[in-house]
Amino acid sequence: MAIDRGKEKSISFSESTRKRRSAEQITFKNIKESPPASSSTKPSFNDAWAQFQQLLRSIFHKQELKMSLQQAYEECLTLCYCQKAEELYSRLKQEFIIHIKQVAVLLQEKMEADNESYLMALRDQWMNLMDGLVLIRNVFIELDRRYLIRNTKFSSLIEFGQHLFRDIVMESEALRSTTVARILNIIQRERDDEMIDRELLHVLTTIFSKLDLYEEYFFPAFAKETGAYYGEESTRLLKEMDVPQYLRHVSRRIEQESVDRIQAYLEKTSRSPLTQIVIDRLVRRPLGFILQQGFNKMMDDGDKEPLCTLYTSVSGTEDASQLRIAFSNYIKARGAALVQDPKRDPTMVASLLAYKAKLDDICKDCFSNDGQFLNSLKESFEAFINSRPKRPAELLAKYFDSKIRSTAKRNSDEDLEKTVDKLLPLFRYLQEKDIFEAFYKRHLSRRLLLGRSISNDMEKMVLLKLKAECGPNFTKNLEAMFTDIEVSADLHVQFKNADGYPAEGGIAFHVNVLAQGVWPSYASSEVILPANMMAYQEAFEKFYVASFKGRRLIWQNSLSSCVLKGFFSSGTKELHVNLLQAAVLLLFNDKHVLSYGEIAASTTIEEKDLKRILASLTSGQHQVLLKQGDGNGDEISLSDAFVYNDNFSSPNVRIRIGALQQEQIGEERKVTEAKVLVDRQHQLEAAIVRIMKSKKSLSHGDLMKELFHQVKFPLDATDIKKRIESLMDRDYLDRSEEDSNTYIYK
Repeated sequence: MAIDRGKEKSISFSESTRKRRSAEQITFKNIKESPPASSSTKPSFNDAWAQFQQLLRSIFHKQELKMSLQQAYEECLTLCYCQKAEELYSRLKQEFIIHIKQVAVLLQEKMEADNESYLMALRDQWMNLMDGLVLIRNVFIELDRRYLIRNTKFSSLIEFGQHLFRDIVMESEALRSTTVARILNIIQRERDDEMIDRELLHVLTTIFSKLDLYEEYFFPAFAKETGAYYGEESTRLLKEMDVPQYLRHVSRRIEQESVDRIQAYLEKTSRSPLTQIVIDRLVRRPLGFILQQGFNKMMDDGDKEPLCTLYTSVSGTEDASQLRIAFSNYIKARGAALVQDPKRDPTMVASLLAYKAKLDDICKDCFSNDGQFLNSLKESFEAFINSRPKRPAELLAKYFDSKIRSTAKRNSDEDLEKTVDKLLPLFRYLQEKDIFEAFYKRHLSRRLLLGRSISNDMEKMVLLKLKAECGPNFTKNLEAMFTDIEVSADLHVQFKNADGYPAEGGIAFHVNVLAQGVWPSYASSEVILPANMMAYQEAFEKFYVASFKGRRLIWQNSLSSCVLKGFFSSGTKELHVNLLQAAVLLLFNDKHVLSYGEIAASTTIEEKDLKRILASLTSGQHQVLLKQGDGNGDEISLSDAFVYNDNFSSPNVRIRIGALQQEQIGEERKVTEAKVLVDRQHQLEAAIVRIMKSKKSLSHGDLMKELFHQVKFPLDATDIKKRIESLMDRDYLDRSEEDSNTYIYK
């Protein structure tokens, strides 16, 4: 308590003190260095002490005070100025020791009582002592100032009294260990869901803190007991609960220990070590069992709360690697099931998108977007999506195509960009990006040639995103396809204005001139077209050859499309068909019934193609022709005849009749994959030559390392060996005479 030396000051005692005694004030005088007036008559020390001793005992035993506190204060003041401070301190010390020893004896007697009785006795004795020391210190404050602070290690009589309580009571092994054990017993009962007196525990732990015994004696015993308690609980509950339920219990336990008990009666310094003990016993020690028994189920269910608890429990520890491994194994196992099963091919990409979104959410909400977990997600996704050759890349390209075409129908550019942004991570994981590019090119060609694209701007937006991922070489040919379409539009205008344009043909005729090395290759389909259509073809060919000397055109009939008007009893329909379908349908303008042989002779379409075309026109939803014959089902026979279906009806005016069957899709897939493999051979040989030209000489192992580093597509040791042998046969490489395992660039 500070003293204002310029004034007299009155103080009141603490609330707890006032409850026990009648209110009394002590006035502290501004004495500076002058002795009080009463000091001219030196008092007898023994007489003064007799009064002090009675006062002290009355305070300690909560008895009525026989001496005024103001009088006691002034007597102390006088003694201090009469050089009696040291003797007064010595007498006070002895009186303190006597009282505190009595407290120790009383507590030892209480040790036989139950936990609460003993601990309440300790609490009461401590609080009585603290109240008494506050009162005594206010009376003897001049002793503090004149002697205690200057000649001892204590700052006040309160601190001195606490020190004696520590030495006499709490340094007693029996009393201290009993106190700790009984506190721990009550805490255990609270952990077992009993109601306890938390205020009692708060006072008791405060005693340990005030006496600097908390870290030395209380917390080590408390930590040991906590570890044992939760070790036993972990073993028991993992047998009784499933893992998600168990981890929810763990979360509650962590909250109880690190928040509730800290706020109620433990030191704040205990929070971190206590939390770590709970986590160690409940999570880290049984982590292997937890992961084995419950991790996959929590991931399958998207059960985020226990996953959060699991992550926060091991984050920043060496055990985090176990969780990452479990996360990685889960991703690869569930992902492989999506990719490897051919029956799931129709929904593979949609399933992968949903799977990726789910994993991203878990990383964000449960794993705090931890960089190491995000890296595990990336590596694991790459591993399983590339575990099946070719097919994922092909299906991803097909999914791009379906989304672009469906967006074109809805006319929603914004939706397309969002969809592409979701697809790009899957594309990024692919190793066989050349497979993707080949199939994407094939789908793009159909969209551009058949008018199924949303717009050139949105198509180019997709290409820009792919270019950002893979660089300009990846999209070079794809971008060139747009150039061909734009140039063809200009050519169309020039052709319509040319002298040789067939003005009387009555056909809206448009030609796309495609660079052969840029566009996908398609099987050629020969067909005899109606005379009026042939007139347009021949006229355009003359116009083109005249405009571009040295060039020649090869008509790709399989890529051509037509719009025909069909007149049926139900009304006029607009039939969107390919050129071969159109050639067949136009035959029925001259004859109502045609045999298979007549159609084949009139069109010269190959048998397998013609059967596919006739099947598309006689089966499914759009039966514009009717089949007559002995054959069953949709299969086309050479003996069949075909009739124009005048009774055909449809609620739609515009009808698109597809002709691409599974057999043709399979053939195109083989052609596309074969071309990619040939391109890979050329790229691999070019990479070998480039590396050897730079290094001049390399061992087989070093060459392999360089190739795996530089080549983007998956490599096979057998393929590399074949390419090396091919280059040696063509004198690009040779073996070293000193070491047959070393190659030399020639």
